[in-house]
Amino acid sequence: MDDSAIIRLMVKDILSAEGYDVETAATAEEAMLKIKSKKELFDLVIVDINLPNQNGFEFIQKLKSYPEYRNIPAMILTGDATASSIAQAIEIGAVEYLIKSFKADELVKRVVKLIGHTAEKDRCPELKELLKSEINRAKRSNVKLSLVLAQCEGKIRVKISEIAEQVKHKIRDIDTVFEINDNNLALILPITGADGAMVVIKKVKDKLPGKWYFGVATYPDNAKDEQELINFAKESLMKEISSLKQEKVE
Repeated sequence: MDDSAIIRLMVKDILSAEGYDVETAATAEEAMLKIKSKKELFDLVIVDINLPNQNGFEFIQKLKSYPEYRNIPAMILTGDATASSIAQAIEIGAVEYLIKSFKADELVKRVVKLIGHTAEKDRCPELKELLKSEINRAKRSNVKLSLVLAQCEGKIRVKISEIAEQVKHKIRDIDTVFEINDNNLALILPITGADGAMVVIKKVKDKLPGKWYFGVATYPDNAKDEQELINFAKESLMKEISSLKQEKVE
């Protein structure tokens, strides 16, 4: 799988995990067909500069020629961070750019800046508060704490609340299962290091409907606070998704 395809999949997975409805296209032609056929306007267009048969600058110029998309934000993904390329991107109508390779939280921050949070993001403060409390306990007792982020590939027919209940039966009473959105769960595992978190993943993996990916972060090994713990777990999750999808194609 080429780099552009991997990045396209990563962007979709990262933003889908945050609750955004994402559509992807492999070429400029495919992207234009989706844009023209969609009844409602896209809230944001993210463009990789290295498109097959056309560069991203040309695509954005064409997109901005449509009156209805003149004020829709466009963000460029680029490996070229020179002042001239950035100036060119702004000149043709891009309002944001992200340099490859980027981290998951960097992408999310820029998208939130441009179009705001989704409804599903409302639960993130709750997750952070839970983690903050558990980190304080772990700090006082000088023990480890692990966070597992679990993401399902595609849509699942079973309600996430039902899946969460199944998972609860497979873990300890002191552990917490947190429903992030329809496709994502968080497992908060007190007094548990990275090895212990992997044991938990093995216990619940086969009981979950569909294909699931997992990311793990451990306090204090990988992070000093709740936000860093979430960010590290997200990066771990995205690395697993990218690695497994690349293996599948190869």
